[in-house]
Amino acid sequence: MIVVAQKEEVKTLGDIMEEWEREELLIRMDERIKTIYNRMDKFETLFTNHLHHHEMWENEIKTSLQRWLAVIITAGGGVGAMGMM
Repeated sequence: MIVVAQKEEVKTLGDIMEEWEREELLIRMDERIKTIYNRMDKFETLFTNHLHHHEMWENEIKTSLQRWLAVIITAGGGVGAMGMM
């Protein structure tokens, strides 16, 4: 008995799918790509707003720190001046 192995044909996407199936697949892929792009754009806006919030917060802390240092130095100078009298 002789067994002959048949070589299986390599099938491409075009061989497997009908024309309308390929069109539908491309449409779905396009919609997913657009959705991902829009989400990335929204994330970029969100991240930019978040960074702006942090910059504002840091500037408020710097301003507050400068004011407190000015108050402490003024008080220290006043105490020193009173001690010299």
